[in-house]
Amino acid sequence: MISQVEDIRKENLLRKKWDFGKPKSETFPEGILVTGANSFIGAHVVSLLQKKHPGPVHLLLRAPSVDEAILKMHHAFSQWGLGPFTMDNVFIHLGDVTKNMMNLMHNEFRQLQKQVGHVIHLAMTPLYHLPYTHFKRVWVPELERMIAFCGDADAPKSLHYTSSNSANFFQTEDDFRALNSNTWQSGYAGFKWVAGQSIRNAFSQGLQGCIYDIPLVLGSQKNGLSPAHYPIWMLLDIFLKTGCFFRFNFKVIPVDVLAAVMVHEVTRHQGSSGDILIRPMLEEPVDDTLFSNTVANILGLKESDLESVRKTFQDNIRFDFMLPVNFYELMEKVNTLKAVFPSGFDMTNMPSTAVVFMSNLNRALTRKNEDLLMIG
Repeated sequence: MISQVEDIRKENLLRKKWDFGKPKSETFPEGILVTGANSFIGAHVVSLLQKKHPGPVHLLLRAPSVDEAILKMHHAFSQWGLGPFTMDNVFIHLGDVTKNMMNLMHNEFRQLQKQVGHVIHLAMTPLYHLPYTHFKRVWVPELERMIAFCGDADAPKSLHYTSSNSANFFQTEDDFRALNSNTWQSGYAGFKWVAGQSIRNAFSQGLQGCIYDIPLVLGSQKNGLSPAHYPIWMLLDIFLKTGCFFRFNFKVIPVDVLAAVMVHEVTRHQGSSGDILIRPMLEEPVDDTLFSNTVANILGLKESDLESVRKTFQDNIRFDFMLPVNFYELMEKVNTLKAVFPSGFDMTNMPSTAVVFMSNLNRALTRKNEDLLMIG
């Protein structure tokens, strides 16, 4: 267990006084910048933007050359079943969002600043094991620079920031003292709380944009492909290794629906229009019945309780980091949240939670079997 060394409520960025000035134009440029473009969510957003957005799409990627950056996009599109990547309406920028001026040459940075009217900020891998000090050192300064980049009155932009339901794990005094102590109240989650509060503070001073309070992101109903490092699949690994499972509920959103929500909001967001908080979640959670029936019927696991599973699992330190004593209380903090979708978003063809979860579970199990075969 990593001890707490920070009180995230004392971050200066939470209360910073910004001097954005009055935007010189009420209409933002049509260019859209996507950071983290080759990430799981990023690839889906880029794919949809190429279909829905007629204007330029700027991608910021860390790569030694444009060819290497394009290969990264090809790999991401292939990995997540999105078909071939094309350069339609796409402009590649070789940079690093954590560096000053995104590590771009001065002229390129200024050109990007003028051509972009909306930023979809997706860059950052959820590293649950790192303490908050890592995020304070790298990502708090980055966020401050990104807010300044978007709030520039000479070239105003709307900032669309992907937060996480995990920010909601910090509500009480005990919650803030628990920073770094478990997967859910991790340094990553603490940073998402700081980021959300800091962007709201900037919104109150004139910055335009939206925060997306996102639950567990699963693969699409069609593909069922999602990253293996997500906590739900780590829990599945514990169940498989112990032969037991315990019941719990959680909210989800398929990545294709999330991408559709973000593209819908970004492409309609001009000046003061748009929502400042969106929480895209399927109304029906993956509940006790669905989860228990699924694991019982497909995996042949025995139903148990959390403490009994802990006694069976060999690595108690890992187990306690994943499943602290207040696990069910933490899940309740997010399971009681209500979905918030953008105004005008078409909800008529929302997928079924059961179908999406089953598609993702089957894919996860297939991936585990393939890994075992490769090891063998």
